[in-house]
Amino acid sequence: YQDPTTLQLGTFGFNNLEFDIPAGNSSYYARLDWRDSLGVYVDVLAGYDVVNNEIFWEFQAIDPVTLLPSEDPDKGVLLLQDSTHAKYGHGFVNFSMKPRSTAQTLDVINARAEIIFDDNEMIPTNIHTNTLDALAPQSSITGASVSHNNQVSITWNGTDDPNGSGIAYYSIFGSPDGVNYAMLTAKTTATDTTFNINNNGDYCFFVLATDNVGQTETLSTANITCVEIVTDPLPVTWLHFTAENAENNNILDWATSMEVQAKDFNIERSFDGLKFDSIGSVKASGNTNSPVHYKYIDRNVNLLGSSIFYYRIKQIDIDGNYAYSNIASVRMPVVARKSIVYPNPTSHSVNIHISDTQLVGSEGQLFDLNGKPIMRIQIQSNLVQVNLFDLSSGIYLLKLSNGETLRIIKQ
Repeated sequence: YQDPTTLQLGTFGFNNLEFDIPAGNSSYYARLDWRDSLGVYVDVLAGYDVVNNEIFWEFQAIDPVTLLPSEDPDKGVLLLQDSTHAKYGHGFVNFSMKPRSTAQTLDVINARAEIIFDDNEMIPTNIHTNTLDALAPQSSITGASVSHNNQVSITWNGTDDPNGSGIAYYSIFGSPDGVNYAMLTAKTTATDTTFNINNNGDYCFFVLATDNVGQTETLSTANITCVEIVTDPLPVTWLHFTAENAENNNILDWATSMEVQAKDFNIERSFDGLKFDSIGSVKASGNTNSPVHYKYIDRNVNLLGSSIFYYRIKQIDIDGNYAYSNIASVRMPVVARKSIVYPNPTSHSVNIHISDTQLVGSEGQLFDLNGKPIMRIQIQSNLVQVNLFDLSSGIYLLKLSNGETLRIIKQ
């Protein structure tokens, strides 16, 4: 019932030592330097024997002088066990392998190891039995509502396959733009919750269930639920302030009816409507009783990886006082199919759900904000996991071959 192409070697050890094999490896070789404690090198070779349909590990003591297998009977991999060293003389190996696609829940997998020391007879271990839970659970949001104070209440439910191990927990993800989904709640056993969302416009959610053997369901975009949130805008202090998209640029347009000791207009931009950053400044007319018209162009916004932008103007007087305009939002032109990023922000890895099936088999490229290429990513299915563990904290842009640019935040 097991699929050998999914083999991943895990940790191994002997005596009181333990070693990690980098994740995703189905074969492994290393020469371990244990001359100080064992007086030998230890060659470790592991992998899958296609002919005999066996996973194997070989541990060979190597003479540090001849670099050949040691012939000294007192120098080997395993030390003599005694009352003060309970782990001496023992060893272990770990691996994982997924079931074949044809496996069914309640199918039984039996595994037994054969241990051979030098040229001695094989020593069989006990038979270890695993009963399969072949399918991941399914979940869906059953209700979503917004109260007057912008509290969003959602409910959900889920089921595991018959005779499965059962649902262990749920994880809830949310997004203000329908593309970048942050994990709002992790590993909850509840089926309802309430969030305070300070956001203008649509806010979207989805839930993923994980069963008791660690299988997490694959995101289905049909299970995404969105609600509309309307918050009170800041007071309007000018005749108007608007923003609109023009291809790769956003054009901000505003006018004042009168200015008294006005100094500057600072333009601030936000990707979530909460945290604003200054991106530019326009000098004010100063003192006038006549309407004055202003314009500012936020260029190349298509490279920033966001589908929605929020803008506000901070009017600063000569004496340092300031007031804000209303918030204007701009949505980028919607592509027919949008990829989804979750969890985002993330501290280790991020999942990319590819909605455009024509991207499968293509290649994406990850850049930092300076445009430096970081890595190439093969799109082999509609769900791609990108490991960011070795990257520094910051913002990265994933560019797909269909023109999509996804903004990823590494914490």
